[in-house]
Amino acid sequence: MKSRRPAVSPEDQALFLAAIGGTKPLGTRDRIPVPPPPPSAVRVVELPPVVALVVEGDGQRYAARAPGVSRTQLAALRAGKVHSEETLDLHGHTVERGLQELREFLVAAHRTGRRCVLIIHGKGTHSEFGAPLREAVLAALLGPLSGLVHALATAGPADGGEGATYLVLRSGR
Repeated sequence: MKSRRPAVSPEDQALFLAAIGGTKPLGTRDRIPVPPPPPSAVRVVELPPVVALVVEGDGQRYAARAPGVSRTQLAALRAGKVHSEETLDLHGHTVERGLQELREFLVAAHRTGRRCVLIIHGKGTHSEFGAPLREAVLAALLGPLSGLVHALATAGPADGGEGATYLVLRSGR
């Protein structure tokens, strides 16, 4: 096993001891305690608990609703009769970056009292593996972000069709 300190020659050791010849060790420690760093200015956002949504769809067009949402409300959303107050366009994003922006957008929209938003994720026509961003967005909305979701549905043709999703957020009560 090697020593962690480099070997000191006897001549160097004698020079060092001669240089510190008349010194005495300090009797007490003169260190000032360093206070702990202040808490981070970044707010950690806790998402509401996951909610099991009732999902309907055929693989291309889909809809989901939280407990207590009627089929009539879901039909109005599917028909595009609910006006979206804000839009998030994720075109060209990687899945990882898109999900990060989705979460930030939904938390901000929920905090500011938005009721209906439009998420544009694309149809995956430029991807050789289907629609990875669309699938990731839906998985997040049905999974970890489901506590924010009141209802969701494939957007109407005027708003992007299968490349976009209407999303009604739960109220902030």
